[in-house]
Amino acid sequence: MSTIEKFQNRLDGWVEQFTQYLERLSVRERVMVIFTMVFVLVAAVGSALWYMHKAAEYQQQRVSELKDLVVWMQSNAVTMKPAGDVQLSAAEKVQRAAQQQGLGVASQQVGEQIQVVVSHANYSILANFLTQLAQMGLSIEKMELQSNAGQIKLTATLQ
Repeated sequence: MSTIEKFQNRLDGWVEQFTQYLERLSVRERVMVIFTMVFVLVAAVGSALWYMHKAAEYQQQRVSELKDLVVWMQSNAVTMKPAGDVQLSAAEKVQRAAQQQGLGVASQQVGEQIQVVVSHANYSILANFLTQLAQMGLSIEKMELQSNAGQIKLTATLQ
């Protein structure tokens, strides 16, 4: 016997018991019991719907506030800079820019110059990395791009 059949048999038993209970009552009592049951069911469903509506309204308000916050952050991101940005060494600037782009970078400092090797599948990520380095005050002395097996390898010398 499957679970659905067991549930159907149990439900049929409850309906049978309820029908026998109603048959023992007078007509007036039957009407009152049925009316009360309908009222309780409508109140329970209405209450559940009301609480779900309030929860959805609250979440919609929260999403709206978060969207406003993201728009504000995007519009002010250009003016917000870390206080110690000027005090960072060139190697720290390279690491920070790589971290912001989610890149793993290998760098080696030779005198005042830094040689950087980084790979990624997307050229625009590498271009953003170079742009951030330039915005931090590093100049690109030499740059080489190589494509290997779907990865673009960037080798650059920075000062």
